[in-house]
Amino acid sequence: MAIFCSNCGAQIDDNAQFCEGCGARRPAAQAQQAEQPQQQYQQPQQGQYQQQYQQQPPPQQNFQQGAANFVTNTPDETGSYDPADIEKNKTMAGLAYILFFLPLVACPESRYGKFHANQGLVLLILGIAGSIVLGIIPIIGWILLPIFSIAILALAIIGLINGFNGKAKELPLIGKFRIIK
Repeated sequence: MAIFCSNCGAQIDDNAQFCEGCGARRPAAQAQQAEQPQQQYQQPQQGQYQQQYQQQPPPQQNFQQGAANFVTNTPDETGSYDPADIEKNKTMAGLAYILFFLPLVACPESRYGKFHANQGLVLLILGIAGSIVLGIIPIIGWILLPIFSIAILALAIIGLINGFNGKAKELPLIGKFRIIK
């Protein structure tokens, strides 16, 4: 009958003094019980625990994935624009988040440039309106104003990256609004 190590669960040879798996000394009492029927330890199959934990990621990963999806799962309209237009006007589209009217002046016929000019204009309007409203509200508004400013900066950076990379992705939350057609 097979004997298993009480420390690591590896199978031990009947005549062995030590476990080959972990090096633990085999107690004398265990050697005497080798002739008596005992419940065998079933060693888990390789990868069994890995599969179990891979099925349900920890809650922190779910939150991180949700936050990433919030930023990256905005509609991507890149396929509806001419690739030559995108390649030619990437720089102007990226700069639209600094000066929204720049693509309208530099490349007025570019649909891709107009898309990013619209996104930049919506972001500018939100930034000005939010700053005025939060500036009027005493104490709470003054506390929230720096947080709001950081959020506007983050949206501008997302827009810059999308514009320079040739993507026509809407900004999270505000990208669906169209002012410039």
